[in-house]
Amino acid sequence: MWLARTEGALALAATVVALVLHVRLFLSAGPLWRDEINTVVVATQPTLAGVWDRLESESFPLLPFVLLRLWYALGLGGTDAGLRGFGLLVGLAAVAALWLSRRREGLPPPLLALALFAVNPVVVRWGDSIRGYGLGELAILLTFTAVFEALQRPRLAAVGLAAIAATAAVQSVYQNSVLVFAIGAAGALVSLGRGHRRRAVMALGIGAVAALSLLPYLAVMGRAREYRLVSVEGATPGHLASVFWHALGAEMGLGGPGQVLAVAWVGALACALVAVAAPQPPSGWPRALAIYGLLVLLIAIPAQFAFLLYLGFPTVPWYWLSLVALMAVCLEAMLHSGSPAFRISRLVLAGALLALVSPRAFAYLGLRQTNMDLATAALAGAPRDDFVVVSPWFLAVSFNRYYKGAAPWSTIPPLADTSVHRTDLLARQLQAEDPIGPLVARVESTLQGGHRVYWVGLPPPSFERPPARLPPLRGAVNGALQGLYCANWTLHVAEALGRYGAPGESVPLDAHRPSQPYERVRVWVTTGLPP
Repeated sequence: MWLARTEGALALAATVVALVLHVRLFLSAGPLWRDEINTVVVATQPTLAGVWDRLESESFPLLPFVLLRLWYALGLGGTDAGLRGFGLLVGLAAVAALWLSRRREGLPPPLLALALFAVNPVVVRWGDSIRGYGLGELAILLTFTAVFEALQRPRLAAVGLAAIAATAAVQSVYQNSVLVFAIGAAGALVSLGRGHRRRAVMALGIGAVAALSLLPYLAVMGRAREYRLVSVEGATPGHLASVFWHALGAEMGLGGPGQVLAVAWVGALACALVAVAAPQPPSGWPRALAIYGLLVLLIAIPAQFAFLLYLGFPTVPWYWLSLVALMAVCLEAMLHSGSPAFRISRLVLAGALLALVSPRAFAYLGLRQTNMDLATAALAGAPRDDFVVVSPWFLAVSFNRYYKGAAPWSTIPPLADTSVHRTDLLARQLQAEDPIGPLVARVESTLQGGHRVYWVGLPPPSFERPPARLPPLRGAVNGALQGLYCANWTLHVAEALGRYGAPGESVPLDAHRPSQPYERVRVWVTTGLPP
């Protein structure tokens, strides 16, 4: 009895910590960073047809954009804080889904899932961002629970809810299709093992319904080809494993506790495997749930890695959120044993993680998402005769949202549309005869006129001799060549600054909390030398 009460109390404490962390991020994240802005711009097109036409510039199917439009229709999306409320709601719903997955089966509280997943600051930060990843993790949690419930009680309502959850999962994040496949295949294997062929067909049918809902996106994927090629540079297994490790908790800024959190995942997986292998009665749904969780893990993890290797994109931690969510509920499903030794081990591990990780997670979630608003505020007084260069080019989306100054500006290279990430325009610049020439001429004329050129983003590069001109790219465009050309173009602009201007000076930004490293910019100014 004391063990059950202690488990319940610690699970409640972990839930409170998770809620505090989500609220901490809501209050601290501040302005939107570039990827969030990209999603908001696509979602707020004048019509749904306009949203559909813009999907090739995004990473998600339609559902996140439809829900954001609804948020706006309710009058809640008019400010950055209002949009943060949308992310907070999604994040809190994911915590609730962890409890739902246990209560529906009459099982103990989800202690490890709360400690490993709900209190993971990487999950909180990127799951609550104004993107589709939080919705994806929420929908995959619901799919795992709904499919197993449909296998237990194959009533029409249960099967329908499972199909809706699976469809929502793939309509939130494209790569969730791999995880829904793993859930459906695992459900079918468990059903076959119990002699329920019709239920096995049903499990596969739920996945098939979700897969069919993606057929309309084949045209979108075809249109997106020009966008995607610039980002493909061949992801390696080592790269994917490293980023996955960050997603498990070892994200930058967490230090030792982050590494401990990631290592704890490995320990929990080992314990879960031991629990499944322990002698158990041959029948019963708790045992079937454990086997279901094991099979989902065995299929989902390699399938996700294979899928991302095939795509070839350099990944970032938020790509893995749905898999991390699925791992959390799978672990809880596998740890079905009522053995006091297992329960005490789970209790000790969860308590230790909460004590160790929570303080550092609280600090990490105090970082803003961007400081671009502070950078643009520093340029508010720049007159029209000055000029602003934004580098790298992908910072243009957030600069475009927050810059209200009079001085004209450009990315390196110049892009005709900076409202969203237009890698198709970048690809065309790679194939142009002299895409950087007009920008260099603008920088030179501004400095020769005695005016100033501001540089926003990463530091201007140093060089020992004038850079060579690269010829137009005639072959296939990929991420490695894009990086090479952009670096060369940046050197040309920096060389013009050094030739016609005084040494650059750092422009101080208003004091504020630091931002997360993916969008932490600085500002420099170069003043033209007198003739």
